[in-house]
Amino acid sequence: MLLEQLLVYRISQLVLLVGPMTAYVVSPSANYDAISLPKMLSISSFGYLILALVLSRWPILSQRISKPLFFSSVAFMSFMFLTLLFSGAPISQQIWGSFGRNTGFVTYSSLLFILLGAALIKEEFFYVKLVRVFVFSSIPIFIYCLVQMAGKDPIRWSEMRTFATFGNVNFLSAYLGMVGISCLALILGERNSITLRATSLLLLTASMPIILSTNSIQGIMVLLAGAFVLIGFKVRSFVKTNFWLIPYCLTGITLLLSILFALFNRGPLAPLIFQTSIVLRGDYMHAGLEMTQRKPLFGVGLDSYGDWYREVRGEITTNRGSADRIANSAHNIFLDISSNGGVPLLAAYIAFILLALIGSLKIIKRYREFNPFFAAIFATWIGYQIQALISINQIAVGVWGWIFTGALIGYSAAIISRDQTKPLDGSSISKSKISRSLQSKPANRVLRTKLLPPQVTLLGIVGFALGATLSLVPLTADVAYKKASQTLAIDQMFDATKSMGSTAFHRELVLEAATKSNLTAQAGEIALSLVTDYPRDFYAWKILALISPPGSPDRSRAVDVLISLDPFNRQSIPSR
Repeated sequence: MLLEQLLVYRISQLVLLVGPMTAYVVSPSANYDAISLPKMLSISSFGYLILALVLSRWPILSQRISKPLFFSSVAFMSFMFLTLLFSGAPISQQIWGSFGRNTGFVTYSSLLFILLGAALIKEEFFYVKLVRVFVFSSIPIFIYCLVQMAGKDPIRWSEMRTFATFGNVNFLSAYLGMVGISCLALILGERNSITLRATSLLLLTASMPIILSTNSIQGIMVLLAGAFVLIGFKVRSFVKTNFWLIPYCLTGITLLLSILFALFNRGPLAPLIFQTSIVLRGDYMHAGLEMTQRKPLFGVGLDSYGDWYREVRGEITTNRGSADRIANSAHNIFLDISSNGGVPLLAAYIAFILLALIGSLKIIKRYREFNPFFAAIFATWIGYQIQALISINQIAVGVWGWIFTGALIGYSAAIISRDQTKPLDGSSISKSKISRSLQSKPANRVLRTKLLPPQVTLLGIVGFALGATLSLVPLTADVAYKKASQTLAIDQMFDATKSMGSTAFHRELVLEAATKSNLTAQAGEIALSLVTDYPRDFYAWKILALISPPGSPDRSRAVDVLISLDPFNRQSIPSR
C-alpha cells in the first residue's frame, strides 16, 4: 500500500512538472528549430518515465486505470503502429514529425503516457495542485511577454513579435486564454484565500492586453467559452431550480450562431472575429477531410499532411491567391489525427474526450456547489477543445490539454467512487465539504522522504533515457544542420541532412541554397536524394524539372510527377 502511494505521488510530481517545463524550454542558440524540438524532448522524457513507473508495478497500478481507458489507450497505440507500417509515408517523418510541428509517434505516445499518469492518480490533493501549478507557472510567461512587448527581448528570434516561448502568436493567445479561464474560476471561488484570488485577478487582467496584442482571436474565443461555462456553474450553485437553464442555453446558442456567422464574415460579431486567415483555415480543414476520405484506415502518415496538401486541396483553393501557399496541418486537431492516422485513430482519440466528458457530467449532475478547482479544470478543458477545432496541436499547449483530459477522468472516478452512496442532489453533503476535502493534504511529508525501490528507480531511469534518446535524435540532427549552415558550405550542409532525425525541410534548405548559387550538379544530387527519401516532395521534383533540358525524358517525368502531386497548379509547374 505504501509503495502504491509512493509511486502515485512520484507520478503526480512528474505530471505537475511536465506542463511548465514544456512551456518554458527553448534552445535558440543551439537549434535551427528552437521551439518544437526542445518541447518534444521535455514531454518524451517525462512521458516515457511515467510509463516506466507504471509498468514497474503494473499489477498494482493497473487497478487505477478503468477498462474503457485501458482499451482506448491500447487502441490508440495500436492504430499509430498500423499507420507507421501501412500508410506509406517515410518512417522517420512519422516517428519524429515534420519540421516545426513534431507531432509524430514520439509526441503522441508521450502525450498518451502523460494522460494515463494524470488519470491514475485519483488523489484529491492533486487536482488542487494542478490548477495552482497551471496558473502560477504562467507568471514567467507573462513577464517574458511584457519584455517582448517592450522590445527588450534578449533572444534574437527570426520574427520579433509577442509569442513568449510558444513560437507563434496564436499558440500564446490560446495558452493565455486557458490560463485566464482557470484564473476566473479561482476568483469565483469565494472560499479561496484573498491572496489566491487577488493573484488570479492580477493574472487575468494582465492576460487581456497581451492577448489583444497578438491580434489572434484564439485566446479570446477560448476565454469566452470557458467563462460561459463558469457562469453556468456559478449560477447553478445558488439557483436551486433549473429554469435558469432556458435563458442560459438560449444565450449560448445565440452566441454560438453569431460566432459561426462571423466566421463567414456575417453578422454583428464579424468585425471582431473575422480574419482572412479564417478562410485559409477552412481550406486547410477541407484538405484534411479529403485526406481522411481518401485514406480512412491508416491516413496519409503521422505528421505527413504536408505531403498530400497540394494534391487534395482542390481547384478553388489552389487558385485562391498563390498556388505555392501550402500547409502542413489541417489547423484542426481532430482532422489532423484523422487525416494523418485514419478514422480508427480518431475514434480512439475521441474515446478519451468522451471519457473525460462523461465523468465530468456525472460530477456536475451529483453536486450543485461551485467547486473552483473542478470548475477550473473542466472549463479550461472545454477551452482547449475549442482551440482544438481551429488550431494545431502545438506541444506546449497540447500537453495541458492531455493533462486536463487525464485529470478529469481520474477526478470523476475518485469523487464518484468516494461518494457513490450519496444522493444525487447532494443534500446530505455539508456546505463546502467537497472544496475542503479537495484542499486537504495527505501525508505527503512522509512520501517526500521515501525512496522508490532500486528496481523501480532503475526502470524509471531506463524509461527516462529512452524518451530522451528518442527526442535527442532529431534535436542533435537539427543542431548539426545549424552548425553546418553557418559555414555556408553546401557539402557540409548536405551531409548534415543525412543524419537520422533530419527532415525533408532541412534538405530543401540545402537544395535552395545550391540552386541560388547556380550549383546545378549539386542541386541535382540533393534533389534526387530528396525524392528518394521523400517521394512526394514537390520542391525537389520542381528543381529536377528545371535543371533538366526541355523536351528530355527526365524533365517530362518530373513534370508528370508534379502534375500528379498538384493537379490544379498552373502557376508553379514548368513546361515540358
